[in-house]
Amino acid sequence: MNELRKDYLLDRWVIIAKDRGQRPDEFAKKHVDEKRADSVCFFCPGSELSTPPEIARVEEGGRWVIRVFPNKFSATSCEYKDYGRGMFLRKSAYGKHEVIVETPDHVKRLGDLTDSHIKKVLDIYINRISENKKDPRIKYVLLFKNEGDEAGTSLVHSHSQLISLGIVPPAIMEEVRAAGRYKKDSGRCAYCDIWKKESCGERRIWEDKQVAAFAPYASRFPFEAWVMPKRHVTTPEDMDEKEKRSFAKALMKLIRRLDSSLNYPPYNFYFHISPRGGDLHFHAVICPRIARWAGFELGSGIIINTMPPEVAAEHYRSGL
Repeated sequence: MNELRKDYLLDRWVIIAKDRGQRPDEFAKKHVDEKRADSVCFFCPGSELSTPPEIARVEEGGRWVIRVFPNKFSATSCEYKDYGRGMFLRKSAYGKHEVIVETPDHVKRLGDLTDSHIKKVLDIYINRISENKKDPRIKYVLLFKNEGDEAGTSLVHSHSQLISLGIVPPAIMEEVRAAGRYKKDSGRCAYCDIWKKESCGERRIWEDKQVAAFAPYASRFPFEAWVMPKRHVTTPEDMDEKEKRSFAKALMKLIRRLDSSLNYPPYNFYFHISPRGGDLHFHAVICPRIARWAGFELGSGIIINTMPPEVAAEHYRSGL
């Protein structure tokens, strides 16, 4: 029987269409190797002068292994201006847009990297989030990754992005307010209660003493997964070294499982951190993009997901 499921906190519904469901291996598409050795890649070693001036790097043996630089085609700008009123309110898209090249190897994906290398990537994420927050005009910093054409990537060399904004995105404010209502009623953090419940059930994917990974109850995407520190931290900067190593290991395990079992599916992941003054439990969301939203989803705001999260979690666990 198909089910309507509501998000843990948000007024957001999905249809878990079990009757239309597929086996996990039916989601695997024929792999088209996008990681070819292009004649020119602006993110590869030797092309450093083709990118905007470098912001940061990590080196090993005198060579860079991670680079950060401004996005050449930035979604934001350093100009700050408010104008427009009422229904036509607008302001300049103030903020920074940065690119984090995760490896010098053109053909490697994030899931191909070791957990120790991904820990270095995570450290750079944290550094760039922290640096962007120092600007008092910045209200929020979003770290995200697009992998594959269907997920919105434009260059195949493995990279993540960061956009800092002069506003807090509505999706974040919705989570902050919902978590605040829950805490007011119960005296507890909603996300702490969520990971504790999910770690004991059929949607559990992986955990250790520091981190929990699970398929959310009202998943919007086939094989959607959440990763969060068990300790209540509001931003990744608050994680200690053990938590960061576990967080990197969880990302590596989940993405590697997706790659190996579903033929390198396109996916997005993003960090949800607490804005200043908020108490949102930091977490990452992995969203494989192997099913398209169509007229019903766009018209209703209700997502149809044909992969029950219980089945998705079992699929993850079977390969870890």
